[in-house]
Amino acid sequence: MPQTATRCYEVFAPADGSILVEVPLEPKSEIAKKLTRIESSKTRVNPADVQPFLDRLRVRLQANRGKLIEIMQAETGFITRDTEEIVDSSIEFLQDFETYATEQVDRRQIVRHSYSSSVGRDMLVIQRPCRCVAAVVPQNASLTLSIIIIASALYAGSKVILRPALQCSASGAILSDLVMESDPPAGSVTFTNCLAKDFLEACCESDAVDVIHYIGSNQYALSVLNKSFEAGKTCLLDGQGNGLLYVDETFPLGEAVEIIASGSTRYNGETCTSINGVLIAPPVYEELKEALTARFEQFITGDPKDERTDIGPLFSARQALEFRSGLLDQGSHKLLVGGDIDGAYVRPAVVVGVKHTDIMAMQGFFGPAVWIASSSLDEVSTWLSSNQFPLSDTVLSRDPAVMRHFAAITHAARVCINQDPSIESMFEPWGGYPPSGLNPVSVWIDKYKRTFQVDGRLTDLTSMRMTGTDRG
Repeated sequence: MPQTATRCYEVFAPADGSILVEVPLEPKSEIAKKLTRIESSKTRVNPADVQPFLDRLRVRLQANRGKLIEIMQAETGFITRDTEEIVDSSIEFLQDFETYATEQVDRRQIVRHSYSSSVGRDMLVIQRPCRCVAAVVPQNASLTLSIIIIASALYAGSKVILRPALQCSASGAILSDLVMESDPPAGSVTFTNCLAKDFLEACCESDAVDVIHYIGSNQYALSVLNKSFEAGKTCLLDGQGNGLLYVDETFPLGEAVEIIASGSTRYNGETCTSINGVLIAPPVYEELKEALTARFEQFITGDPKDERTDIGPLFSARQALEFRSGLLDQGSHKLLVGGDIDGAYVRPAVVVGVKHTDIMAMQGFFGPAVWIASSSLDEVSTWLSSNQFPLSDTVLSRDPAVMRHFAAITHAARVCINQDPSIESMFEPWGGYPPSGLNPVSVWIDKYKRTFQVDGRLTDLTSMRMTGTDRG
């Protein structure tokens, strides 16, 4: 019988469309075999073994720094400065992870059955590790998120099966090799290159997987949540954000311009915390509009390897076309500057004429642009309430009352005050926007533990190791 041809994914360079590498895709049956091996392994992850492994991985990442930067830049189209930041922050994260992890408090709490009388019965809320975390990561942060998930899950006592972004398969293959060369705890980390659909189905059918963590496009998030729920899995969703910013007349104009320009274009505007929309207090609207237009005209779009380049290509020419179309989705929208496309390249744009009911204001976009509108502080809540993906919002003001008011009315999981929101830390205690499922703002290690309650005569548990680090 003829053998079925192996499916492959072509990894292309956004800068020129050339094919970088062809990656064989594992079928669902092969993913299932890997999950079976994880399930059949009775070896538990000991937190004491995690940091030595991470130290070895850090050394190997440092030794392969140049190679990773070159390949990741080809895969993503990010400019050199941004690509270097990805790799260097990953190395720093591994170096400091032990300090970060040991600073986390023991998550345990006693709740009494009765606070009026003694009944000899209490409730202990504690945590235990998930057996296996199945994670899907996006192409805009494939390396950093892979490393965060591996380190956090292992320290929590969980095993990991990771599906890197296919567009980042080349750098994903390097990371996979470096992980295995670094001798992780036995059977604790598994990589697979496959279609997301096959990965999700295999993980939903496997008894080994407790948590499915999807990080990617909002387009598929609801489907992932529904399938995970039907399979009885905990689902964590982190999708694209629609970041809004409010600036008033108390904040220095020049500083506001630089924060907005940087926050809307770093990583070519392709981060979940990018600034999409800016609400400007009426007294400074005209002045800030002119200053932003002038600043965006200064951006240089071009070869991401050129040190003079500020903005590289989007991930594909198709994305650039869709992005351009989205900027002009409504007849009232007007481009003050930018928006021209050339293949996957887009000139950074400033858009006016946006209403709070427009798709752009409600759902945001993924690329180097920002829309601006005049808005009093009283009107800001209307814009914030219309945001369907409130992940990270920002306020620029020197007035403490304005800061407090903004923080009180935003629906976002993250509020940034007087700083560029697109600058993130790998230690960020992420949390999804409200519709994203079971993913409140929390330390990464806690995301991969299951909180449960022990109810009864707790004095009888003195001989048991019921602590937040218990692996039993």
